Amino acid sequence: MKFNNGTNRNQLPLFASSINDAIAQDNQIRLINLFVESLKLTDFGFTFDFV
Repeated sequence: MKFNNGTNRNQLPLFASSINDAIAQDNQIRLINLFVESLKLTDFGFTFDFV
């Protein structure tokens, strides 16, 4: 017989609630993220078609 198992509400999450909380404010990845966010992907030939 199969049983439906629910989520254990007492279990702690494996990762932080958001990746932003897990990365220190002075981490180099934040500089890389700023650079990537400043790029205009359409200048490199990417197109975005949202339906």
